[in-house]
Amino acid sequence: FYPIPLDDLREFINTEVKHIRDRALIIIQIKLGLRASEVSNIKLSETHLTNSELQDHYDTLGTDPVLSGRPNAIYIPHTRDMNKSKRPRVLPLDEELRRVLIEYLLCRPDNDRPWLFLSKSGARKMDHTNINDVWKKYFRPKYGPTEEYRGVSSHYGRHRFTTWFRINKRWQRDRLKYLRGDLQSGGDLKSTREAIDKYIHARYEDIEEQFRRDVYKLQL
Repeated sequence: FYPIPLDDLREFINTEVKHIRDRALIIIQIKLGLRASEVSNIKLSETHLTNSELQDHYDTLGTDPVLSGRPNAIYIPHTRDMNKSKRPRVLPLDEELRRVLIEYLLCRPDNDRPWLFLSKSGARKMDHTNINDVWKKYFRPKYGPTEEYRGVSSHYGRHRFTTWFRINKRWQRDRLKYLRGDLQSGGDLKSTREAIDKYIHARYEDIEEQFRRDVYKLQL
């Protein structure tokens, strides 16, 4: 994957990605390391934002019971179609991502569909291919495939996210596994580095404060 310096990524997003919905799609993946399929499956009810205007307009916004007592956060279930993660998780929405989502929701098509992100045409539920096309529209050809690098696509955010928290911020593996939705044990016990991994469990309250402090800033 392209090792795009953070300053270059900031400049690129702020210069090239002007469409409000597309901007929100790209930034939520960069900030939270979500797969395109996970993003397409997010519901309004699984998105909590402390904004009175939005809460008055969207009756279901942030109403999922999992978000009770967890303001400015998003819930990612693991059982929805094509959500490949093995466990559900709640992830914090930092100030930049909240601002981008609020801007999008203020102009989101008004209909009864429950999904957070809707298509430009027909205001329908997006799928992972639609979201990947958004990434390619902006990031290629500048960051297209070469002999050395894979072209930037919607999965880029998950790789950058994981590398940032593990290498740059030196997060413990159990907490990073929580962020990614990985099984804490790594699956088959024989495949883990230590049997103790099976008995270590991180939760939202363990990661929230540190995440808000450590997540990279895009200077939006």
